[in-house]
Amino acid sequence: MMDTTVSGNQEKKTSSGKKRSFSGNLKLLVTVLTVALAVFQLYTAFFGVLPAMQQRSLHLAFVLPLIFLLYPMWKTSPKNRPSLFDWMFAAGAALCTVYVYFMYEDIANRAGMYTQYELYLGVVMIFLVFEAARRVLGYPLPIFCALFILFAYFGRSMPGPFKHFGLSIPRIIEELYLTTDGLFGLVTGVSATYIYLFILFGAFLSSTGTSQFFNDLAMALTGHLKGGPAKIAVVSSAFMGTISGSTSANVATTGAFTIPLMKKIGYQPHFAGAVEAAASTGGQIMPPVLGAAAFIIADSLGISYLKVLSAAVVPALLYFWGIWCCLSLEAAKLGLQGLPKDALPRVKDVLVKSGYKSIPLFGIIYFLVQGYNPLYAGCWGIVLATLLSFVRKEDRLNIRSFISTLEDGSKSALSVAIACVIVGVVIGMMGATGIALKVGDVILGFTKGNLLLTLISTMILSMVLGMGMPTTASYVMASAVAAPALILLGAKPLDVHFFVFFYAVLSSVTPPVCVGAYTAAGIAGSDPNRTAFTSIKLALSGFIVPFVFIYSPEIMLTNVESWPVTIFAIITAIIGVFGLSVATEGYIWAPVPLWGRVLALTGAVLLIFPGILTDATGFALLGMVILHNLKFGKKTPQAGS
Repeated sequence: MMDTTVSGNQEKKTSSGKKRSFSGNLKLLVTVLTVALAVFQLYTAFFGVLPAMQQRSLHLAFVLPLIFLLYPMWKTSPKNRPSLFDWMFAAGAALCTVYVYFMYEDIANRAGMYTQYELYLGVVMIFLVFEAARRVLGYPLPIFCALFILFAYFGRSMPGPFKHFGLSIPRIIEELYLTTDGLFGLVTGVSATYIYLFILFGAFLSSTGTSQFFNDLAMALTGHLKGGPAKIAVVSSAFMGTISGSTSANVATTGAFTIPLMKKIGYQPHFAGAVEAAASTGGQIMPPVLGAAAFIIADSLGISYLKVLSAAVVPALLYFWGIWCCLSLEAAKLGLQGLPKDALPRVKDVLVKSGYKSIPLFGIIYFLVQGYNPLYAGCWGIVLATLLSFVRKEDRLNIRSFISTLEDGSKSALSVAIACVIVGVVIGMMGATGIALKVGDVILGFTKGNLLLTLISTMILSMVLGMGMPTTASYVMASAVAAPALILLGAKPLDVHFFVFFYAVLSSVTPPVCVGAYTAAGIAGSDPNRTAFTSIKLALSGFIVPFVFIYSPEIMLTNVESWPVTIFAIITAIIGVFGLSVATEGYIWAPVPLWGRVLALTGAVLLIFPGILTDATGFALLGMVILHNLKFGKKTPQAGS
């Protein structure tokens, strides 16, 4: 649930500096455009989306001009007004997108035929998309996408399996501008429907005080435990991250509150930042929305949302269980206590006073479970949040705050939207050249069809492709490039897509481009790289659990053949994740010697992977470490004792 008042923080450090802040007529213009975008999205969500090309082109007709007005071209560009180039680019973007909106039927009927001026419009549109992405996201992603255009054109010169017939320049322009396979492709369609609506829903939750309710509830539930503020971060990030499409936004929202608390009770700055980064990353894999990726997975695989939801439950819980265990062991090792109970809210008081604020989220879940369209469910979530704001005077939305919420939601969606649009270049060029399956063949050729090596290769590729991108865009990119190899080996598509999705999400805490960890380090005042590597240690279960999707798919609850087998697999995985935490933290009730950490790591891996022999061996190794520490370990003195 994105706190839109701070979610823009993730966008501030771009290639051209901070977003502009206007006054007077310019501020009014931006307000009109952002509110109009929100009204368009809400109207089509309630009463039915337009044909694909129209929905997506009109969405971009608002998004692109807003980016050119709000994001300066260079760091030296004026910050209080758009430059002449900004106005020209905004007008050009509006012209190119509105043309597609009005001419979509004629374009479709011509089936591959195009006019000369459409090619000119296409060139302008492609240039403007790359320029908008550069301003918001920096250089890496636009450069990466541009390589795919070069690949499409120079196909005949490509080596080995990457060689193809090559696309002419007009064919490339047509594919990207005049079809639903390029800039107006599936990923843009998701941005123009699900992603925008749920970011707007997050803005309403923020403006009506729901974010504070989840913080208070997390404090009441966990603040008194050992290392309480760190556990507050875990719980609040799990609550608030599920709808946000960005780890950085989640870090900025909850981290501003939890990181100072963690530092106050004795956690080192880099550890406090790492906790928030790892927990906020987990918010992206937490049901019911999975950072809005749940709907993309359901759409792309042609399965129900409920199936995606059930598949996500156990892996997400295992991920957060791993972080929780690490925090408990770290707090015990450092002798840290929780916050005084008299300084914390009581669960009963929080629920009585503000529990009703969770109704919009449960309302969305209800509509989704009943089989309603996610857009319809999201709209009702917004309606419920608005109506419930009138329960208490301090949360009440008046006309001014309602318009401000619509504006904040639209601004927060810009960075995700442009990432989705430019990723369409990769998807379009891969589809037009047929390279997707060839990538799978190349990976299989490298790994010789070995499943474990293919999983490792896919993991690395997914993390590399996901670096620096919002959750949904990184998942779509990774699934298009990295998933085919595993499917060719016979793995089930849903299991493969979750495998890829996990690692695309985890790229936000994986150096060298780990935006989630860097955002947390900025708040904590710690070294970014040290924070990133510590967050990897805390999130280590997330790097291992996806392998279980393939080797023991029953834990996803969509492949259950025997419930006793499934339950046993889940239990052994839970114990295995605890063993993994023992290995990384080097502590149980007392410090664990190096040989004990090695045994704990080995036992953890054996327990996480299925099999009677592996489970028995894993139990034995982990039990040996625990018994040794109980008998011979010397407990760390508590702080102040």
